[in-house]
Amino acid sequence: MYKIGELSRLCQLPVKTLRYYDSIGLLVPDEIDRFTGYRYYSAAKIAECNRIVALKELGFSLDEIRVYLHSESAEHLALLLDVKLAELRTALAKTEAQLKQLTAIRERMNEEAMKPFDLVFRKADGISVVLTREVFPRKEDVYGRIERMKQALPAKIVGRRTIVINYECEYRESEFDLAACVEITGKLPEEGAFAQNLLTFSGEIASIVCQKGELDAAYRSMATQLDEASAQVVGAYYEIYYDDGTVELRAPVRRASATDILQDDVRDLPFVNDEEALGKWKLLDIVPSEEQFLYGHVKSSHESWLDELYFLKNGEPYWVYEGWTKGVLFTWCEGHHFSNPYAIRQAEGRRLLFLHRKDRQGVPHVWVYEKLSDGIFCADDIRRRDFVDYPFVNDDAILGEWEVKDFFADPPEQFDPKRQNRSEEELFFRKVSFLPDGACLQVTKNGENRLKWTKGYLLNPGKEIASAYHLREIGGTTYLFVEWKSGDYQFGNPGRIHWYVFSRA
Repeated sequence: MYKIGELSRLCQLPVKTLRYYDSIGLLVPDEIDRFTGYRYYSAAKIAECNRIVALKELGFSLDEIRVYLHSESAEHLALLLDVKLAELRTALAKTEAQLKQLTAIRERMNEEAMKPFDLVFRKADGISVVLTREVFPRKEDVYGRIERMKQALPAKIVGRRTIVINYECEYRESEFDLAACVEITGKLPEEGAFAQNLLTFSGEIASIVCQKGELDAAYRSMATQLDEASAQVVGAYYEIYYDDGTVELRAPVRRASATDILQDDVRDLPFVNDEEALGKWKLLDIVPSEEQFLYGHVKSSHESWLDELYFLKNGEPYWVYEGWTKGVLFTWCEGHHFSNPYAIRQAEGRRLLFLHRKDRQGVPHVWVYEKLSDGIFCADDIRRRDFVDYPFVNDDAILGEWEVKDFFADPPEQFDPKRQNRSEEELFFRKVSFLPDGACLQVTKNGENRLKWTKGYLLNPGKEIASAYHLREIGGTTYLFVEWKSGDYQFGNPGRIHWYVFSRA
């Protein structure tokens, strides 16, 4: 048996540490002399000391080590190790993200010699204000409105801050959707032109502090840093002006976690009819939050393939829409299934639908639709059809077998064979063969299809789709461009046509 001093020398641990380990039940002596209080340890305790040291170096806390040492089964030990592995992976991901952000900030300083704006994520308290929202011809016009509001309010309740809420989502040079706000610190007069509002920030915000003349640069810096931090703006921007010229730029954000895993939503909800939803809807805008929508003032330049939306009878599905029930629309996107909540609101005689639709990363945006028809539709009613009853006209230039090269969204004249847009694994088509009798054999990764063709068109009579084709010679090689008319064309936006590119086999 070894005294505590001897064990200290053998294990290279201070006596004070060994006494502390005893007090918390981590490394208990084998014997304690009842008269002298001396602690005695067996040689086996050397192995336990080494294990404690090793586990500490791996990042285990003393409490975790105590649980580990007292584990009675291999399964329990494996579980403890799995938990620590997950914890360390999360910490590593956070460190890597911090390194990425710091590197990007340093590179920007080198490239632009710009003042670094420190972006922080935090919670924020509400601000009591009076506000008016309108479309201002110029951004500067909002400051004059704020001054007139301050003059119209009792001086004793006017706070030290003024706020501009910027509801825009993209850059624009005129016609700004803004709210002019004045902070108030007391009760409004009963007879007055303004109503009290509370600006609330329920989630996390991103914040940059700057001077008024630096505001444009602060916007650009915030956008860059949020992208580097994998964070998404989910609402309007708030420009908070202090009386000494300082400005705080705030934006509500959603930060992606390194442990986020895109999962399918629960979709086993019973069908409940919604007469208000039934019918045809037309897309008006796509915005980060409902508050940013303003009828007649489009915020997004996004070319949507969901230009039209139908709620079919009995919750029937079509295309990427997997059905619906009251309050929820089910969609499919690249192998994942989403449950997207919607709300219908009346606004100045119009019926608007606010669909919180998730994108391929599972992040929701607000898609705003207006009701066009209360008609009862089925999937066959709304499918777009081409004229396909063309007579056969031969085209010797197209005869033979072609192998797929690429897939892209730009017009054929912009195709560059040196730049690959999609990998081979992503390409649905494999080959296409044009036979002299007007028959066509199409090979996809799912199998073969027999179609028809005539000069200028590849025809699919079953789906009533006519896909135009073009031939172009680039660098001595002839390329075949065929329109890709998928469900996007049949049920969505007819102007959104992509192209498959082939070359001679």
